Amino acid sequence: MKKLFLWIIFIATVFFLSMQISKEVHSKILYLSDGIKIGILNLNQNILNVITRHFNQAEQIKHLTNELKNKEGLQYSLNSLKHEHSQLLVSLQTDNFNLPSFHLVRTLSYVRLNDYTKVWLQNRDTNSFNATENKIFGLVTNNQVAGIAIFENNRLTGFLNGDEQCNYSVFVGENKTPGVAKYDTNKGFIVDYIPLYPKIKVGDIIQTSGYDGIFYSEIDVGKVQSIEERQGYQIAIIQPFLNKVSQFYWLIDTNQTTTHEESANDFTFFN
Repeated sequence: MKKLFLWIIFIATVFFLSMQISKEVHSKILYLSDGIKIGILNLNQNILNVITRHFNQAEQIKHLTNELKNKEGLQYSLNSLKHEHSQLLVSLQTDNFNLPSFHLVRTLSYVRLNDYTKVWLQNRDTNSFNATENKIFGLVTNNQVAGIAIFENNRLTGFLNGDEQCNYSVFVGENKTPGVAKYDTNKGFIVDYIPLYPKIKVGDIIQTSGYDGIFYSEIDVGKVQSIEERQGYQIAIIQPFLNKVSQFYWLIDTNQTTTHEESANDFTFFN
């Protein structure tokens, strides 16, 4: 009986000690495991932070590069506007800056029978505009080009669209491709000497360019009906917006000294 009691005490003591040791070992194992887990999580977070920072820096560099390009483009635009502004100020201060003048003229008659592209014009006050011999004026009505007028032999002659002597510079389409409106004996009223690029298309609107000193820019002329390509340039056969003789026209005097001979010489370099 005494031995049994001692065995019970011994077993209880061993069990108690083993439980204490097991708790300490388990605690140390959990501590070590937590440390490993925390280390792995921290390592993963650091790696994610490095990767995120790298891509954020790359994205930021890309953004800053685009912003720099935009700033550079804006700077060029600003420089251009400054240049145009300075030119405008110079033009406003110079004595040579003149706005076009306009004079209402009346159609008297055709110059020749069966020729509906040449008319005699009358301006009641011939001293109201610069009536230089062979000077070219623009003729418009309803803000559309009718042709040109030339003061010669003390008479004002109108050469309407479709006449061989009616030539003036124009733009074709939204890209403002330059060309020369003129009459062709085989094709009729055309725009000649149009560069190959950019390409023009049927339906493009044709307007004056103002380069020749006859008209100011962006007066409607007609629209493209068909296009032909020649060696090195394009030709547009056009439908003019005006194809009838009007009783009255507005005469445009741009106050430039372009004459009929000078205009002819301006177009010879195309040929």
